[in-house]
Amino acid sequence: MRKIAIMGAGQSGLHLAIRLVKSGYDVTIISERSAEEIFNGPPTGATYLFHDTLQLERELGLDFWNDTAYHSTGFNINFGKPDGNFAFGIKSRTSKPGVSIDQRLKFYQWIKLFEKLGGKFVVSDTTPSDLLECTAQFDLVIVSSGKGPLARLFTKDEQRSTHEKPARKLVQLHINDFEQTDKTKFTSITLDALMGGGEIITAPFYQKDDIQCAFILIESIPGGPMDVFDEATTASELLAKAKEMIRTLLPWRYPAFANAEVIADNAFLKGSFTPVVRKPVVQLNSTAAVLGVGDTVILNDPIVGQGGNNASKMANVYAKAIIARGDKPFDVTWMSETFETFWEYSKYTNRFSDIFLAPAQPHVVEVLSAAAQNPEIASDFVNGFNHPPALFPWLDDAEEAKKYLAGKVRNAEPVL
Repeated sequence: MRKIAIMGAGQSGLHLAIRLVKSGYDVTIISERSAEEIFNGPPTGATYLFHDTLQLERELGLDFWNDTAYHSTGFNINFGKPDGNFAFGIKSRTSKPGVSIDQRLKFYQWIKLFEKLGGKFVVSDTTPSDLLECTAQFDLVIVSSGKGPLARLFTKDEQRSTHEKPARKLVQLHINDFEQTDKTKFTSITLDALMGGGEIITAPFYQKDDIQCAFILIESIPGGPMDVFDEATTASELLAKAKEMIRTLLPWRYPAFANAEVIADNAFLKGSFTPVVRKPVVQLNSTAAVLGVGDTVILNDPIVGQGGNNASKMANVYAKAIIARGDKPFDVTWMSETFETFWEYSKYTNRFSDIFLAPAQPHVVEVLSAAAQNPEIASDFVNGFNHPPALFPWLDDAEEAKKYLAGKVRNAEPVL
């Protein structure tokens, strides 16, 4: 039985570990925190998962909240002008539901399942110097440590990394705005974009203490009109700033947040990071190497909600490659080829993110404006969040956008 070590107990590491242990591998997860410490720790990013990712979880028996958490198909995108007026909006539905589960609850439950299935879970502060010893004990060592010190061992891929600094400042809050404690008004994904200011994303959120609430993620362009949170240090202060900012800059959206309240004093995140793609392999010496997965090697801004989805899909690709490898060595060539297999998908998610982090190109505005009028275009766009390659090449190329829109116009014409 081949022995696999995974450093980190996040979305990609746990998904990969459970898929491998179910396939008969001897899998050890090495985590800095216990399951209980993760559950009782501070909030993490409110990851929204779309259908294809949820289907991967269902295959492994990881969909524990199908009957308790609110699953949504509604998808709204609104654009506001710098003068405070509403520009246009897109209303559509995803073909299959998505959901956002508090990762503290999810990871706690997944760790317990992993151990029940026979996996080994070790709590240890693994340092970069410990990796070499691990490679002597395991057939393959995979690093799934997100933004931690182990991730920094992986070299930045200069050709595939398009950012030198954070494109957005991030504030996330877990909120309620309802009178009945078993229902929330935030029942759809909504993206509100202020031209030149940033974005506000809201969606239903199932919090770890069995609270069905919502998350609000504010993405502010540094130095822009939405960048007002530097002095706020508590959840209540952040929400007050958010309400004031929305009332001033997006007044047409303010009623949705007027009665919002944070669900707990610690129900917030605040910070920023630079999106990056790193080389997938760290060569420790002439014979030992480790492979990166998830945010360790592909770290995207959450603007189009691809982080958690990418992590699970990457774990699935890695698991299939490990199983297909059989008894052959997990050498550097195999590691690089495995990453490149996934990059053929992820290059589209990265580009999707970059398109919306940059000032809107004229053809993108044209496509989105058309989506506000044409339900088929709107459906194509919102369902692209589940599978970003479906958005290309027409979302990324002006000529292809013209062809795409022309085809939709022809399809919409009545047959005489």
